[in-house]
Amino acid sequence: MRHFYLYLIKEEFANHFFGREFKIFRLFQDYIWTSSDHHVYHVLKQQVEYVTKTIPVIYLDEWMKTFLSKREDYQHVSSIHKIYLSNKRGNATLLLKDRHIEITSSGSYEAETVFFEILRKFNSCFLAMDFQNEQYGWLNPIKKRNFV
Repeated sequence: MRHFYLYLIKEEFANHFFGREFKIFRLFQDYIWTSSDHHVYHVLKQQVEYVTKTIPVIYLDEWMKTFLSKREDYQHVSSIHKIYLSNKRGNATLLLKDRHIEITSSGSYEAETVFFEILRKFNSCFLAMDFQNEQYGWLNPIKKRNFV
């Protein structure tokens, strides 16, 4: 199972951290995993909120439905979107929140890729991070470079 957190990075910071994604990844990793030291958590939370934009949940929810509503393998409830690939090849669930988006998937990468492509069209400054596997990258490179 794969679990991604996606944050909408302010354009000025996305440009600054392009090619140095590891630094911003570490900030988010520390923020996600820090809970015992309240002061450190509060400082990290302020930094994360400073470099990110809030997610326009209602607008993005409609955006997702526009692209996915004709798919037979698509389900939608509130701010949760699901894709179930045929023949049990895989599935992905997208959950919209005010400060981030979570995508959980298993099996084939196809279902999560559908979500990534739609989000990429919505805004080029989404940074996807899988903290368990320490993988991260822009959904749409800001410059003409490819990242995995």
